[in-house]
Amino acid sequence: MKQEIKYDNQIPINAYLWSPKPYQQPLHFHSSLEIGYCFSGKGKFIFENKNYDVSKGDIFIVNNTELHIAQSAEREPSQYIFLNFEPSIFLEADEKLLLPFAYRSERFENHIAAGTSLAVELGALIQQIYEELNNKAEAYIIVTRCKLLELGVLLLRHYMNAFSNVQWLKMTHSQREIKELMMFAKERFQEPIQLNDAAVHLGWSVARTSKLFKEHTGTSFLNYIMQLRISEAKKQLVTNQDSIADICFSSGFQSLASFYRTFGLAAGMSPQEYRKQFGIRQLF
Repeated sequence: MKQEIKYDNQIPINAYLWSPKPYQQPLHFHSSLEIGYCFSGKGKFIFENKNYDVSKGDIFIVNNTELHIAQSAEREPSQYIFLNFEPSIFLEADEKLLLPFAYRSERFENHIAAGTSLAVELGALIQQIYEELNNKAEAYIIVTRCKLLELGVLLLRHYMNAFSNVQWLKMTHSQREIKELMMFAKERFQEPIQLNDAAVHLGWSVARTSKLFKEHTGTSFLNYIMQLRISEAKKQLVTNQDSIADICFSSGFQSLASFYRTFGLAAGMSPQEYRKQFGIRQLF
């Protein structure tokens, strides 16, 4: 069963508390990557081909294809902080950060045991990310991103020795292809590009381009283009006094109607309201 993840923050990451049921619920998967930190109680963490006992301080790593579910012990229910985040956060920083999640289920050790130095470091970062996203203090998005990247580096260093040289080269090549596709998008998002243009650029079929981009980034190519256009529009709205129409078209949108609709859904306000609230003139 696929579980749809909706993000409550301006960055595609959620951090939430969860206590599993004391009985096994259906296994599920999702397009996001996931890290679970058990901060109290006991239970099990179940994957399609693996079953782990859980105790306080355990960490679990879940990629975007593996079926899984957590279950509490009846007399001592487990409680977790779960992080769900889009692969694109790691991919934009350094494609190597995704390698710990590019595993084959049956061969991968999802469990990082409580009491190890790694579990202690990861648990502290997970708690800090949870607090940042819930308190929403000034610049919390920047802090959250930095802590998530630090967490990714710790996982990379831990898991890199688990892969053979052949596996490492194969996974690295795949990540580099996706990174090239994302760079193509960043260079061309202000033009009326389509998925077919990206496929031609890499010499792939449209179907393969769509499938691999979704698998590696957690979003579609066109959604990623739209995110880049919205980010560009936000930047222009707060740094210059160009008209809304000029910003619309220079950001890559093809019509004012689609710009207003998409911007409103992404920002929760109109372009004019965004400029009024965050424009640089408001600082003086």
